[in-house]
Amino acid sequence: MKSVYIITGGILVMIAVVFIAPQKNTDTIAEEKADSQLDEIDAYILKEYGPVLGKLSPEEKELGRQIITDRLAREKAEMRKYGRLLTADERSEQWWREQDEASERAAYAKLYEERKEWIDNFPFRRGYHPNIVYDPETNIAHSTEKFHAYQKELERNADEAMDKYDAEVDKLWARTDLTREEKEKADYELFRAVELADQKYHEGDPEIMEQRRIIKRHKRLAGFYEQHYRYAPEFEQAYRIFEEEGAGDNPIRIANTMVALESYFVASKHDPNKLHPTSEIWNDKIQDWKQPTWGEKMENSYECIAGNMMSQRNLLLGEENISREQVDKIRDRLIAEIPPDGFTGNTFLFGLADPKDHELVPGQSLLVE
Repeated sequence: MKSVYIITGGILVMIAVVFIAPQKNTDTIAEEKADSQLDEIDAYILKEYGPVLGKLSPEEKELGRQIITDRLAREKAEMRKYGRLLTADERSEQWWREQDEASERAAYAKLYEERKEWIDNFPFRRGYHPNIVYDPETNIAHSTEKFHAYQKELERNADEAMDKYDAEVDKLWARTDLTREEKEKADYELFRAVELADQKYHEGDPEIMEQRRIIKRHKRLAGFYEQHYRYAPEFEQAYRIFEEEGAGDNPIRIANTMVALESYFVASKHDPNKLHPTSEIWNDKIQDWKQPTWGEKMENSYECIAGNMMSQRNLLLGEENISREQVDKIRDRLIAEIPPDGFTGNTFLFGLADPKDHELVPGQSLLVE
C-alpha cells in the first residue's frame, strides 16, 4: 500500500490511503457505493482524519471523501463476493483481466458492426450429445490422468507378452516330445498373444477410444465457438465453397483446413528461396527434419490443406469422410477464390486451441456439432 499526501500550508496532511493496484470499477461496486450511507462515510472520515480536517480545503475534503467512498465500496463488494479482502496483487490481476475482457467486448462490437449479417446468420450452432456427459470420476476416457494410466497398462501388457514369448519359445523348440508341426502351432499361439497385446496397446478398447474422441471433439468445438475468427470474411468464403461442394456441414473440418490454408498463403508472400525462420518439415530423402525454404513451406502447406481436410479428427460420430476428388476440388477453389490479403499468420493458427480439462464441469453435456 502507498499513502497519498497533500501539502497544505506547509503541513503534510494525509487525505486517504489508496492501493497501488488500479481501482476496480464494476456494477457491484457501484451498487455498494449507492448503498453507503452518508453518515457512514462521515463517521469514517471523522474517526481516521478528524485532527487534520480543519486544515483541508473544500476541494481536498471532497477528494478524500471520494477516495474513501470508493475504497469502502470496493471492500464491501469483495467481502460479499469472496468473504475476504483481496490482496494488492489479486486486485491488480483482476483489473488487468477486466481490461482484457473490455478490449474483447470492444473488438467484438466493432466486428459485429462490420459482419452483422454473417454473425446473425452463422450456419453452425452448438449441438450437444443427448446421452453422454463429462464424467472424469468413472469414465477412463474423460480423465487425462486415468487415460494415460490405461495406456501405460496396455504398454506393460504388450511388453510382458513379448517377454513371455522370448522366455518360452526357446524352451518350446528344445522339447523332444513334440513334432515340428506341434511346435510351429505352439509357437504361433505364443506369438499371436504378443500380436494381440500389441494391437490392443496401439488401438485401445473401441468403446474407450470412442469416448476419447468425443472428449477431444468437444474440446475442439468449444475452442471453435470461443474464437471470433469464425466470423472473418475468409471463413465465410471458405464455408461457401465447402457448402457448394457438398462438405459444408462440419465446422471442425473447415476450421482445421483454414490453419493450413493460412500457412500456404503466408508462405506465398515470401521469397521461395529464402529459409523459413521458425518451422521444420520432414524430408524423406534424409529421413530427418530440416529447416525449409518458404517455397518448401508453401508446398508442404499445400499438402496439409488436403491432409487437414481429410483428418479423422474432424469427423462427427458415425460420419464418413469426404472423397479425395472433393478434397482436391475444394483445395483448388480455396486457393483460387479467397483473397490472400486477410491471412496474416496469426488469425487461424491458434483457433483450435483446446480448452483445458479444468474448464469442463462433471455432469455437463458434451458438444458433438
